[in-house]
Amino acid sequence: MAYLLYPTNASLYFHNELASVLENADGYAHIDWNPVPVHSPALRAVAEQVLRLLSTAGFTKILSDHQLLSPLLLPDQRWLTEEWVPRAVVEVGLRHCAIVKDYDLIAHSNAAQIVQHLSAYPVTLRFFEEQSLATHWLHGV
Repeated sequence: MAYLLYPTNASLYFHNELASVLENADGYAHIDWNPVPVHSPALRAVAEQVLRLLSTAGFTKILSDHQLLSPLLLPDQRWLTEEWVPRAVVEVGLRHCAIVKDYDLIAHSNAAQIVQHLSAYPVTLRFFEEQSLATHWLHGV
């Protein structure tokens, strides 16, 4: 059996085959993506759980580690930009998002397209090469 190791200041909030969502005691939702093909139901389950965590915990920040994230299908990109992002910002209050860059160029391009849609909202988003840098930035905002 594989053991899931998390920082001492974080607890597992949700997990499926696509990702783990952690509740970080420093006040943000942390998404660790797995290196598996992205299927819409799993992606939407992760996204909905992140909204739920932000809402119930009162968090306004997300750290999403995209290093192992596989490319997203076009319908999933549309759903994220047209439905999920507005809900995250307007309904739940997302204000800061740190993304650890993808290793896969196509997946990185997907993220960049979604980020473009975020520019219409009052969200500050930054890309980072390493998770430690993303965490440091989130602690300062």
